[in-house]
Order: sequence, then C-alpha cells, then structure tokens
Amino acid sequence: MASIATILGITDWCFNFLGILIFLLIFIIIIIKCRRKLHDISLVLTLNSCIASIFTCLTICIMICSNLTTGFLTFDHKFCIFWGLLHDEFTCAIYYSYCLHGIYRLCRVVFYKNKVLVVYSLYIKLIFCQWLLTILILLPPVFLNWYTKISTENYCLVPYTNLVAETYHIIVIYLIPLICIAIIYIRITTFIRNSSHVSLFILEKRQRHRNMRDLTVLKRIIILMLILTSLRLPATVFMIYDTIIGHLYPYTFSIVGLITSICLIFVALLTIHITPQLRKNIFIFHNRRNNQINVQVIPQPDLPMNTHIETIQ
Repeated sequence: MASIATILGITDWCFNFLGILIFLLIFIIIIIKCRRKLHDISLVLTLNSCIASIFTCLTICIMICSNLTTGFLTFDHKFCIFWGLLHDEFTCAIYYSYCLHGIYRLCRVVFYKNKVLVVYSLYIKLIFCQWLLTILILLPPVFLNWYTKISTENYCLVPYTNLVAETYHIIVIYLIPLICIAIIYIRITTFIRNSSHVSLFILEKRQRHRNMRDLTVLKRIIILMLILTSLRLPATVFMIYDTIIGHLYPYTFSIVGLITSICLIFVALLTIHITPQLRKNIFIFHNRRNNQINVQVIPQPDLPMNTHIETIQ
C-alpha cells in the first residue's frame, strides 16, 4: 500500500501538471491568437507572469519526480542547490511580475498625461530588470549556505528550521511585492475618488471610464496576490512548529507543495478571468466547438420512385 508521502507527492504532481497545461494554454493563446496585439503592454505583462508560473510548476514537478524515484537531484549537491534556487527564483518572479501589472495600471491612471510611462519599450526593460532583481535578491541565501538537502525529501531547499533564512524569504519574495501592490491600489483609489469631483473638462469621461476599469483589474490582481500569499500560511505554521520541536515534520514540504499547486491553478484561472483577450478567445473557441457538436444532419425522407413499365406486345 502506498505511503501518505507517496499519495501526497502523486497528487501534488498531478495538480502541478494541470497548472502547466492551463498556463501553456494561456501562453499559446497569447502567442498565436493574440500575436497581432503583442504590443499591448498588458498582454506582454501577462505573458511574463505566465512564463514564470510555467517554470515554477515545471521545477516543482521535477522535484516531486526526484522525491518519488531515485532522488536524482541529490546526486550532485551543487546541482541540487542550483535546482532549489531555480524553484525560488521562478516563484519570486511570479510575485514581482504582478508588481509590474500594478505599476502599469498606476501609470495609466494617475500619470496618464505622461505618455513616456506607458511606452511598450519601457516595460520590456522593466521585465528584464524584474528578472535581474529576482536573481540578485536570492543570491545571498546561496552564499550563506542556507540551501541544503531536506532531511525528509530528495531535493534541496531552505529548511523551515532555519528561522533567519525563512524570514528573509518571506520578506523578499512575498511581503515586499504585496506591500507594493497595496500601496499602488491605495494611490489609484485615492486618485479616482478625488477625480470624481473634478470637472469633465479637466478629466475626460473616457479617461474616467478607463480609470475605473483599471481599478477593477487591480482589485483582481490583489485577489490573485492574496491567493499567492495564502500559500505561505501553512509554511509559516510549519516554520514555527519545526522551530519549536527542532526538526521537520515528515510531511511538511508535501503539504505545502500541495497547497502551492492548488493556488497556482487558481492563479491560472484568475489570469484568464482578468484578461479580456484570453476570455474572448476561449469563449469563441467554446462556442465554435458547441456549434460543431450541435450541428446534426437532418435525414431526407425517401421519395417514392415512380416506375414506368412498358409492356411490349
């Protein structure tokens, strides 16, 4: 009979694989169906978040495979540490990619008169800077030797028993992006409330409508960020528990991994919901498929054939 760890591992792998499929669907729709709109900054930012999410799910899947099989990731200690670092880099990239979404909405709403702040090339550079930042802020844990093989698993990560290391991770990976998004949301909300008293001659009706739409999108991004942040709650609980007892609970990383994979699926579905271009293309595909299924060939009734028989005398 399979152990609890094996069941959790297989379930976690399946959820992550499902997450990869959904994010790949988003990626394909953007690249193929929306290729003419790739100069739309919001689509490029969504593509950036999607790539980070795909690689996060992929690294987790390989870590689970290592855990369920021969532990191939642990054969080379340096490679094991490198793979654990990759996992954290991609996870961190997801959070900071949504900060870029918030910055873009802030520039569209509050600084809409400054067209330089909504230029396509600027956000390509910001995406590059975002990836560079995620690499740099997670290098100290490597130099401080915080990454190690987890005693209960066949891969390397920062153990929850290392209180200083986990606190650093929680701050730089989760708290900083969430605080930035919250500040942006407050700034946009304040601006829109103040602008409601401004004459339409100063702030055009069309611009106000776009502001409200951007605010709605930002609210959904915050919901998405809260979903991502919620996956750290069990990790924090286990961190406190493991620190108190002095060793890791056997199923710590299995449970946290399972919650993470479920949260990533919700992130993928919410990404589709908050991106009009994705919703539109999926809706068109769904309707087209239903129309094809519902089309039925109506059989024509057989017409009686009048046979004319001539008698030869």
